[in-house]
Parts: sequence; structure tokens; C-alpha cells
Amino acid sequence: MTAAASQPYAIYRTSATPDEPAGQVVDRIVRDGTGNWKPATGLAAVADPAGRYPIGSTYTATA
Repeated sequence: MTAAASQPYAIYRTSATPDEPAGQVVDRIVRDGTGNWKPATGLAAVADPAGRYPIGSTYTATA
């Protein structure tokens, strides 16, 4: 059996809160793609293998 490759993700806000604007990166995770996972309400994940979105930076989603 082959192990799944790990992938880093930036977790960002999809809507503003009183303390953080929409798009603010609030966490980073590394996932191997196994199991079911989804970000909490108000958050989204974007693959970030190059590390362009550290915590505190702003991610702008593209349509």
C-alpha cells in the first residue's frame, strides 16, 4: 500500500468577524487526504504547497 502524499493548506475566513476581515488566514494544516474533514463554518481551505499564505496574511479567492 502506498502512503498518501501530505499537502499543506491555509485556512482562511470566508466572511469577516469583528476581529478579522474576510480572507484573513487564521491557521495552516497539513493533510494527507485520508478521512473526511472540512473547515468550520465561516472558514475555507486552500492548498498552499509554496507557503504563500502564512497566518495573518490575506487570501483572495478567485472565481
